[in-house]
Amino acid sequence: MKKTIRSTRLLAMPLTALAAAVISINTTAAETKREAMETIEVTAQVANASSDIERQRNANKVVAVQTSDAIGELPDANVTEALQRMPGVSIARDQGEGRFVGVRGIDPNLNASTINGMSLPAPEADSRAVALDVIPSDLLASLEVYKTLTPDMSADSIGGAIEIKSLNALDQDGQAYKISVENSYSELQEENSPKLAGKFTQVFDLGGRELGVAIAASHQERKFGSENEETDGVWELMEAEDGSEAFGAPEIEQRDYSITRERTGLAANLDYRLSETSQVYLHSLYSDFSDSEERQRNSWKLDKGDLQTITANSASWSDATLDKSLKDRFEEQEILSVIFGGEHDLDIWGVEYALGYSHAEEAEPHRRDTGFKQKGLRLGYVSAGDVPQMAVGADDLAAALDPSSYELDEIVIEDNFTEDEEVSFRIDIHRELQVGGNPSELKFGLQQRTREKTGDMNATTYDGFGGDYTLADFAMNSVDYGLAPFGPGIDKGALNRFIKANRGSFEIDATATALDSARDYVMDEDITALYAMHSVEFNRANLVYGVRYEKTDFSADGNRVIESGEVIPGAEEVAEDVYVSPEKYQRDYSDLFPSINFKYDYTDNIVLRAAFTESQSRPSFGHLNPSAKEIEYDEGELKVEAGNPALDPYEAQNFDFSAEYYADRLGMFSVGVFHKQIDNFVVTADVTASADLIQYVGNLPVDDAEILQPINGDSATLTGAELAWTQGFDNGLLLRANATFADSEAKLGLGADAGRSNTISLPSQADLVGNLIVGYERDALSLRLSTTFTGERLVDVNLENAALDRYQDSHMQVDLSAKYRFANGLQLSFSGVNLNDEPLYINNSGYNGQYEEYGPSYVLGLSYSTF
Repeated sequence: MKKTIRSTRLLAMPLTALAAAVISINTTAAETKREAMETIEVTAQVANASSDIERQRNANKVVAVQTSDAIGELPDANVTEALQRMPGVSIARDQGEGRFVGVRGIDPNLNASTINGMSLPAPEADSRAVALDVIPSDLLASLEVYKTLTPDMSADSIGGAIEIKSLNALDQDGQAYKISVENSYSELQEENSPKLAGKFTQVFDLGGRELGVAIAASHQERKFGSENEETDGVWELMEAEDGSEAFGAPEIEQRDYSITRERTGLAANLDYRLSETSQVYLHSLYSDFSDSEERQRNSWKLDKGDLQTITANSASWSDATLDKSLKDRFEEQEILSVIFGGEHDLDIWGVEYALGYSHAEEAEPHRRDTGFKQKGLRLGYVSAGDVPQMAVGADDLAAALDPSSYELDEIVIEDNFTEDEEVSFRIDIHRELQVGGNPSELKFGLQQRTREKTGDMNATTYDGFGGDYTLADFAMNSVDYGLAPFGPGIDKGALNRFIKANRGSFEIDATATALDSARDYVMDEDITALYAMHSVEFNRANLVYGVRYEKTDFSADGNRVIESGEVIPGAEEVAEDVYVSPEKYQRDYSDLFPSINFKYDYTDNIVLRAAFTESQSRPSFGHLNPSAKEIEYDEGELKVEAGNPALDPYEAQNFDFSAEYYADRLGMFSVGVFHKQIDNFVVTADVTASADLIQYVGNLPVDDAEILQPINGDSATLTGAELAWTQGFDNGLLLRANATFADSEAKLGLGADAGRSNTISLPSQADLVGNLIVGYERDALSLRLSTTFTGERLVDVNLENAALDRYQDSHMQVDLSAKYRFANGLQLSFSGVNLNDEPLYINNSGYNGQYEEYGPSYVLGLSYSTF
């Protein structure tokens, strides 16, 4: 069991040696190795697949691995999109780009993400999940997704634990470098986007000691966009004035997005090997992500009018409202991670330690949302399909197309800032033992994490502008919107010049400003963990078991906001009839997490695994926020989105069984089953029927309300199976396929008189996640065609009516990557992303919730490498 601390030289071996090493796993005959080397023509794709498979086989947990070279074979620009190729992994997309990662179909907030062993903070205001698209794939050494845990790992993972490893120069021999340039083209927006990336490693011999220096950098400016039609609210049963009844929508929005995203990533790693059994390191990562977004929107506010007639496929309202608005937003996110640590083996004892600092922030300066309004129109739709076809009454069509008919109604200017900071320390001590003549290791350790997440939200709403302005003063003749006729848009330049010149004379809506600016919060989370773990190596088996203890101290400070016509005792009146009082919450809880992982080499080719683990996932910060995200009150209509700091964490018992077959030639087939028993799952629900409306509007009358709040459900189960297959052929063909089938059942904990079923599937859980990759490599040419599929997922739950639950439709995307390597180290590459033009679609009862198109994009690149 004695360790030798060294880098993973296997990844830097010549391809023929690497293939031979993988082919001869668990065999001792040198003859077999020689025969395998003589038979197989090794390609880069084969070598990359071999490396991934070998690391998976040798692990003492259920894990999926992808090295940087394997990532480079596919058109994946960031960590999120690279992870989607792995068994059981699905992603959530934003504007067509992969952002958040789910494992085994489970909500991304239920995963843990670490880089070089330290937790990553989340710059988003509401999320605990890290949007891994901010990390360029060029900075990676490997990605590992652990589906079972050992006691030396953090217990805050029900879906999976994602470990990102950055470059380590000691994995290379001497000096190596790579530089690449590329350009991507968005077919929908007809825009070009350049990218530049490079990495460099050098190993210095310091008289028996080695210093490895690794530096990587990447910068991309990507211009693209999307076209969207979505329902604000849900389709529900409505009755018209003529007595007809059918499902109808309260408000439908048409949205056109133009986006520029810039990503800059830097990594600098120092690894100092003092001896074969001792090293120290300093690893750092910096990522800067900015998103400049211009959104043109038509809001068909149908429920502001009177419903005249309705059928299953059409409806008409009189005296309705049509709004046109522009969102002009720049958002910047930064992540910094710095880790100092060391590993030292001292005969039978060993120690590992690490001190880490992580900082993430999101700034949204000078965001501007401007709205124009026209009332009294006859509006409706003549088709209620995936993309409802909107219609204007014949007598009102001219007014709907006339910019001068839209009055300037509101300008909202926001300055928002979110910060997430964590300091962590861990120390692990291990000792070699003999148990019944079998080598074993006892390991125990301590980890301390201190985290603070803050949000500073500032919004000013203006509703008076010193004159009667209309859209005609800021009109843009046309908006390039392919889903339907859009009508006039808003000229951003003209509007910003107007705001700059006249803002000092604008009239402030004090009530709306006070409501929107009282969303500040501070949340502190301190986690102390202790563990003990014992691993034993038998002749053909490996056993790892132990227990982990975690204590969590959580506190949240925010604001309670009440719009009321009477004085609220103990609260400060910040605007007329708007009262704010501090909201504080604190709780401590602790848990024990036992686990056992068993691995058995049944034959030289077959590996069996079994595991039982207990874990938890803390609710997202948005769910825990004591300050309401949104409070809107208008003439008896109330809409609230609130948090719930009293939420309990998810708790899970996890069972895993798998069998893996490794062929003598490059090939692997695995089948596994898993079962999770989950308590306290969290669901965002419409709690209007049980909510106390006085806490939001005091004594003001409420005729219609919608209160959305996260709540703990009762219990849930998730049962599934995972299949994975890799096969290489002598003719250069490589096939990789995986599929995860899952079925979940969650109890909402409703009473016997509930108006809906008490059973749902787990929110965000997909019943099927799969990948199919066909690769071919011969001589200098390399091709890969890949398909990813994610099944239907539950998005939102309505506690009163299951017909109002919202689901995200299944999603299948096809990508292509082609590379040609020249003898001098140059490589030419071409990629096509989303070649099948797959949209995003969300619905309730088959009616539109959100339909969004992104279009295909194409990437042409050139690189030079000595790696």
